Amino acid sequence: MGKPRQRQQKSGLIVHTKMNWLRELVISIFSLVVWSYCALVVIFFITAIFDYHDPYSSLIKMSFKMTNSDIRAFLFIILFIWAIFYLVLWGWKIYNKKRFGSLNRRTYPANATKEDLLSLQFMSEKDYDSLQQSNVIIFEKNPIKEI
Repeated sequence: MGKPRQRQQKSGLIVHTKMNWLRELVISIFSLVVWSYCALVVIFFITAIFDYHDPYSSLIKMSFKMTNSDIRAFLFIILFIWAIFYLVLWGWKIYNKKRFGSLNRRTYPANATKEDLLSLQFMSEKDYDSLQQSNVIIFEKNPIKEI
């Protein structure tokens, strides 16, 4: 037997799609706007944390009518709320461990044996043995009996 022929691929890509360049341009512009907004928000918070003053961040803070102390107070409140939730969930975990234990109850069934599979009577022992011993096997009809 000869080796099967390999298919010749026209390019390195497996999936060929038609790209709409207008759609890709709109997505790229929208993505650039969103990333720019995210960068401004990060700069807004970082300059407030370190009490840094420059014309650009000051312009943003003036447009929102906020000062560095207002932003730090907001971040402190957020951190405080996060700490409360963290402690409540940690306490809930401890409570459940004390009440219910570690709950390592899952046990997996043992591997199926030849007797287990043959007891189902879906195939003959001769077909089962030939399936176990052969790397390649071709059946004339399906060896598994209908239910």
